Amino acid sequence: MESMNTPYADGVERFVGECNEIMSGDYHKLPVAEQRNLYETLARHFNEEFPENVESTESEFENDGVRRRFRVYKNKKQSQSNAFVFYVRGGGFVLGSLETHHVLIADICDATGLDIVAADFRLAPEARFPAAIDDCQDVLRYVLANSAELGLGVERVLICGDSSGGNMAVAVCMRLRDLGEHIIHAQVLFNPVLDFSRWRNGGSDAPLLTSGEMEFYTACYAPGDSVFHEHVSPLRTANFADLPPAYVMAADLDSLRTDSEDYVLSLLKNGIRAELTVEAGLVHGAVRARNMSAAARKAFERTCGKLAEFASS
Repeated sequence: MESMNTPYADGVERFVGECNEIMSGDYHKLPVAEQRNLYETLARHFNEEFPENVESTESEFENDGVRRRFRVYKNKKQSQSNAFVFYVRGGGFVLGSLETHHVLIADICDATGLDIVAADFRLAPEARFPAAIDDCQDVLRYVLANSAELGLGVERVLICGDSSGGNMAVAVCMRLRDLGEHIIHAQVLFNPVLDFSRWRNGGSDAPLLTSGEMEFYTACYAPGDSVFHEHVSPLRTANFADLPPAYVMAADLDSLRTDSEDYVLSLLKNGIRAELTVEAGLVHGAVRARNMSAAARKAFERTCGKLAEFASS
């Protein structure tokens, strides 16, 4: 994959190389089951030990005949907070599981001291838009309705997501706003993708994010005109008024950087408190490099700090 002009931050070139060894070339042309296995391998490769101060439990429930799962992460050193984070994982709507983000979410719990709920959801192409968003919204509603039993404080609810998970986090905020339910108090996003329509026919390659895979994800999740829906490509037509305040982390060498920049600008134009940090020398998904790059670690800690700040303000 071609790199952009700005040099990599420390450790990032090695990170890119190791990612490409596991998910090399046109991996998106493999059968979906093989792609998913490779992504699970990628996650395990960069995982370190699960933090000893964090414990997780898994729950499930049924709604309208669909079984839904989620995990709750708690920091054993912290007393119950009045806030929790609802985390929506990335993976292009096609890849990923509760396992692929298990250690990452535990590390966020460890770094912030905040309880975190990680939603599972159906994947494309078996379940196309809006199934994944439906699942996330249902999990959030269930968690809020059963917060006492789950031991969660709900005075402040934060939503967080990476990549396509950032897309779903924004969509959930928009849905709830339109229903008059202002229950999310802040959004914190890692390199979100917020305009899938520009990837219908490919685009520009960047390290760890090729035009081919983006075109594939787009076709799997939102084929045809559904790609223009405001909950798929909100930057095209969406109304951003009355959304929660936001912190967005963008990667300098990410072709999705413009999505973050445009989103924050749109929020600010609507009078919403929003902050963008473009992390120099980082690539898409570099949060996984937090244990091999000082720059990625600082970006991770900076974002965790914003979560903690939102939880207390």
